[in-house]
Amino acid sequence: GSSVSTRFLVRTYGKLTFTCKVVCNHRKKLICGIDIESGNPPDQPKNVLCIQYGTDSNPTCSWSKGRLTFINTTYEIK
Repeated sequence: GSSVSTRFLVRTYGKLTFTCKVVCNHRKKLICGIDIESGNPPDQPKNVLCIQYGTDSNPTCSWSKGRLTFINTTYEIK
């Protein structure tokens, strides 16, 4: 029947966990929580180099990722 809200600033990079708890009979009970990953968006990859030896092998690629993102980043080459 009631609700609570709050705002907070995320000032650090990485994974942060926030939880909401209620105190009942001098005991804390977890109500909900959220994990937030904070960081930089990835830069456009630079100096992309792909090499394939022969016609039956898979290509091997490398590139410069740019600045550190502080979050999990997946790159896909098409």
